[in-house]
Amino acid sequence: MLRKLLLFFMFPLLLILFVGCKHEPVAVGEGSKIIGTVTYDRIPSKTNAYGEVKLDYNNIQLKTAKYVLVKALDKNGQVLAQTSTNAKGEYVLYVPKNTDVKIRVYARMFKKDVWDLSVVDNTNMKAQYVIEGELHNSGDGTTKRDLRASSGWDGQRYSGLREAAPFAILDSINTIMQKVRQANPNIKFPHLLVNWSVNNVAAGGDQSLGQIVTSNYDGDNNLWILGDANSDTDEYDDHIIIHEWSHFFEDKFSRSDSIGGPHSSGDSLDIRVAFGEGFANAMSAIATDNPIYFDTSGPSQSTGWYMNIENATPENPGWFSEASVQRIFYDLYDSNNDGNDNLSLGFKPLFKAMVTKERNTQAFTSLFSFITALKSENPSKKQAIDNIVASENISPIQDIYGDYRTNSAQGFYTKPVYRNLEVGKWVNQCNQNNFGVYNKLGNRTYMKVNIDSSDIYTISAKPYGGEYGDPDIVLYKAEYPFKSMGMSPLEGASSDELTINLKPGKYIAEVYDASFNNSCFVVALNKGGGNLQKMRGHSMKSMMKRQPRRMPQY
Repeated sequence: MLRKLLLFFMFPLLLILFVGCKHEPVAVGEGSKIIGTVTYDRIPSKTNAYGEVKLDYNNIQLKTAKYVLVKALDKNGQVLAQTSTNAKGEYVLYVPKNTDVKIRVYARMFKKDVWDLSVVDNTNMKAQYVIEGELHNSGDGTTKRDLRASSGWDGQRYSGLREAAPFAILDSINTIMQKVRQANPNIKFPHLLVNWSVNNVAAGGDQSLGQIVTSNYDGDNNLWILGDANSDTDEYDDHIIIHEWSHFFEDKFSRSDSIGGPHSSGDSLDIRVAFGEGFANAMSAIATDNPIYFDTSGPSQSTGWYMNIENATPENPGWFSEASVQRIFYDLYDSNNDGNDNLSLGFKPLFKAMVTKERNTQAFTSLFSFITALKSENPSKKQAIDNIVASENISPIQDIYGDYRTNSAQGFYTKPVYRNLEVGKWVNQCNQNNFGVYNKLGNRTYMKVNIDSSDIYTISAKPYGGEYGDPDIVLYKAEYPFKSMGMSPLEGASSDELTINLKPGKYIAEVYDASFNNSCFVVALNKGGGNLQKMRGHSMKSMMKRQPRRMPQY
């Protein structure tokens, strides 16, 4: 049966307190041998002609739980032996002869110096999900003990414990991890905690109560997965699970500059968001070799939606579209050549571009930086890559900054993608919110800054024409890990400036209106301190802003 164990995570160590008699470890080949296979119920999806998808409870499949932690315990809870299942879900343990032993299986994939990820209940003090058998005497030979995690579905509803859910999540993640290991067999994955609970709902608030907004990666080694039956639960939606894990991969092995936030396939998005979400969607198709991306939901998980990542009808295609990014990424990978797609690179070249040049690009991560990296490492494939990109109404990508754009998404201020801000000069910057706010195209302007000598510099933003706004200026050093060096301090003021000591090098400035109005600013870069240095402490302190945190990646 499914149990939850309160484990003390002393990252990365796992501490469990037991009392009782002490047994000496049994060497392999000695004592009694226990073998078995660990399985779980997997509920597949089923689509219809109306664009809907549901979980098909009439065709529940028995799948093996791969690489999960297995322990043999005595009647006092003392661990006698432990191992992990293999790729077939099989395990072998050696325990003392003629001893009462039970087998416990953890929703944890553990392989020393390779991976360690667990599924825990965020609404119950991060309790670890496990299933375990009954106590039986080990005898003096070989015994077989299979364990199965059931779905809890009785034909009408979830009436029993949903034992299979944590193991289904792990299996989906294992699918993408094995794809990555094919590209680099020596890769080591950082520790990851997957927070899933039947109480996890699509509402914002207290995560310890299950209010997680939606399934997401939080940028801090945590995945949060919905579990709200008859509304939205994602444990069997493998594309959703892999999508969120792909944000983790991008964060740890490549680089993600995405500011997160809500998004959909038809949106005109900030280039960082468009790339991150399109990449994650494509990775789910690449890992499963199935371009049908789906999300089940509704009563009995029967009224969800799906899309075809490979050949869905383009909706608002362009360099600002996650749908365009995902189709480009998948066409670069797959072996199904059609239309402008006459290239089948497989995954390894895409992986290499992501973990090398994309990681170290001097621009924000975007389709521009990725395609530039891919073409530089595959020069003989440049024309074929350009052809795939062109199918999404995107002119040839020649550099990491996306110069020479022709498609403006019918926006007035969406190009050039980057502007040049030189010392002693100024540029006009305007914001446009007709595509939406925060993470939509037109809300933010990127500026290339080149510093030749060490000095104190001030970047200022002052209003001109039209409606006054609340300018924010964020400066980044154009190198990995591309973290913010500083942010202009005033909140609610129509002018703002950032004064900072800079060394020679390349930088990127991001300027936007924190109120997300349609506003324009004159942005200038000068040596020396700005007017804020002359402000008195009280008035300055009352207007200081806090450094904003980026929204989770959904």
